[in-house]
Amino acid sequence: MFAPPLSLFAGRAPAQRAALPGHAAVDVSRAARRPPVPVPSVPPGLAGTLRQAAHLPPRLREALALACDERRGIRTVERLASVAGCDRRTLWTHWKGAVGAGAGLRLQDFVHWLLLLRATQRKTAELAWADVADEVGIHPHTLSRLARQLTGCSLRDLAAIGHAGLMRRFESEVLSVVLCTPG
Repeated sequence: MFAPPLSLFAGRAPAQRAALPGHAAVDVSRAARRPPVPVPSVPPGLAGTLRQAAHLPPRLREALALACDERRGIRTVERLASVAGCDRRTLWTHWKGAVGAGAGLRLQDFVHWLLLLRATQRKTAELAWADVADEVGIHPHTLSRLARQLTGCSLRDLAAIGHAGLMRRFESEVLSVVLCTPG
């Protein structure tokens, strides 16, 4: 009997569904059981505020506003540039010119903060971080690494801080840098 080799990096197997003969299997996966979350994962009106930030170059303004749209599934600067219709180097150049290299905030950090906000918004006591990472579209180790890099917190600490606490940190550490006018 042949068994395919197992890989630690193959990802998690999809949930198997069983049903009686002649009946359709009901999807009981966590994603199917979760009600839609009405609370926005990013600050309300952020996309509009970014579009009106006159100190940012127009292409960067639009790209950052597009990154706020959760339906687009933007997880990388490469994907952000693709959605914005330009090269990622163009966005990086605009970012460095607008935010400044001395700020210590990179364009990918902005995108990753949005991922963390989406993840903490989905996290509940019943839902494991691995399932949250699946919903956001990244590997659980990546989510853990982003939390550690951007906030200095573990995922457990991030769950204790909660979405509202992380939103306050995002506004003070990220938006204050991105939206401040030069001068």
